[in-house]
Amino acid sequence: MLRLLGRASAGAAGLVLVGCGGGDDGAGDLDAAAGDLDALILPDGATCSPTTSDVLGPFHRPGAPSRTMIADLTEAGERIALDGVVLGSDCTTPLAGAVLDVWQADATGAYHEPTAAGGPFRLRGQVASAADGTWAIDTIRPGHYRNGPGWRPAHIHFIVSAPGHRSLTTQLYFAGDQFLPPNDSCTSCGSDDPARIIPLSPRSGGGLAGEFRIVLGRA
Repeated sequence: MLRLLGRASAGAAGLVLVGCGGGDDGAGDLDAAAGDLDALILPDGATCSPTTSDVLGPFHRPGAPSRTMIADLTEAGERIALDGVVLGSDCTTPLAGAVLDVWQADATGAYHEPTAAGGPFRLRGQVASAADGTWAIDTIRPGHYRNGPGWRPAHIHFIVSAPGHRSLTTQLYFAGDQFLPPNDSCTSCGSDDPARIIPLSPRSGGGLAGEFRIVLGRA
């Protein structure tokens, strides 16, 4: 039987962070979702915690199309295949139909705005988890971009939502990136969380592959 360790207040929701976005529009005010969520002790003694939140950033745009290929095949850059699973707060129950809203910079570190209603949404898309909670996307490795006096590590943004669970705004990072902490220019970002720093390995047919498990807290 799972034992509740504790539930922290979600008082950090709506916190305004300044100067951590960088990128091509120079926006400064960023929203951070609450990060202190439930933690559970599993029967084997391991700790189960929801995936931590990260800065939203200034470049999210609603209305991205449903598609698994976030980066078109014509998009310049190193191809990466990402997959994973969305789980409930017990770190065991798969969440079917969870929606992952994904966006990222291109290989040069630039974000691209939709040019018309309904698209095109370059390097943006939404994907739903399958009955077993699994999901997959095909994209390119994003580039670094200058943020103030320094640089941000390569990252991909996610907003993940599922009925009965708290919406998660977070970022995924890559192992070995030279701009991970202590070199991340965004001191308020969560790029020091090892659960969101994934290794990439060569995949058959070319490119790289990585896996990202997402755990949502209870509503």
